[in-house]
Order: sequence, then C-alpha cells, then structure tokens
Amino acid sequence: MPAESTLRPVLTGWFSEFGELAAAGRAGEVPYPTGDERFAGATYDPTSHYRAAAVFAFHEQMGLTPRRLREISQHQTRLLAAGFEALDIDPSVARLVTMPPETRAGFVAIHSPRASELVVSLRRRGEHTDARGEMLRLGPAPYLSDAQLAQAIEVLGGVLRH
Repeated sequence: MPAESTLRPVLTGWFSEFGELAAAGRAGEVPYPTGDERFAGATYDPTSHYRAAAVFAFHEQMGLTPRRLREISQHQTRLLAAGFEALDIDPSVARLVTMPPETRAGFVAIHSPRASELVVSLRRRGEHTDARGEMLRLGPAPYLSDAQLAQAIEVLGGVLRH
C-alpha cells in the first residue's frame, strides 16, 4: 500500500496499534498507522507466514518438489484404488470411481449410499476420511506409508462387510 494512503478498513475491528490509540484525537474515531502498517494492526498474526516458510524449507530439504509430490500422490492413489478393488466389495454397497491416474486429483473416490455412515465408522477405528454426498473420499498424504494405506483399506473392507 502506498505510504500516502488514507484508506480505512470498512469493518474496523481491532486494527489500531497501541501507539495510535494512546495519541487518539477525536472520541469514537479509530486511528491507524501510516504506510505499510496501516492494515497490519494488533490482530494481525504472522505465525502462518513463519509456518509456511518452515514448510517450504522442509520441502526443499526433503526434495519434495511439486513433481516429486505428484509422484507420491499418484503412487498412493493407485495403491488405494488397487487395494479397494482387491476387496471385491459388492458394487451396490460401494464401488470405486475409476479414472485415468493422470487425471486423478489427490484422493480416491468411492461411491456408496452409506458414505457418511462409513466416515463415522472409520473414525471410530482411527481412520480419517470424509464424504461428499454419496462419495467417500480417501485422501492420502506424503507422510503416510504404504503400510498405513494398506491398513486403512483393510479397515474399510471390514466396515463395508458388516
């Protein structure tokens, strides 16, 4: 924001700094800093910026480039899809939403009229997932091992069979 800006937030909240509050002129008017600090007031929490910087540094240190993360994601979604297919579940109970691996996003979708119920049952068994309508979504992450994903599929199979 240009240093000479006199723009004011529409919804003020707690944006003023203590220095400006102490020197406040007219009653009822919230004073703001000038220049770069004008919209970065007392409620601003920069923690997320530091966290993001640490994550970027960690990704660089571990070689987790966008290409490598996509490779991991595709490996994991293929593993989940193949594991689900191997369960040989009645398609009226649950069926894999198939698509070419290169077009799959970061999760595997399983169509089931019981999707929301499955989420609850899986959570009780320590497996976290979500559902959108009749779609159960299995979303792996790079910090999960192949063994953990296989375990999740095994738990899902047990829940679907009961």
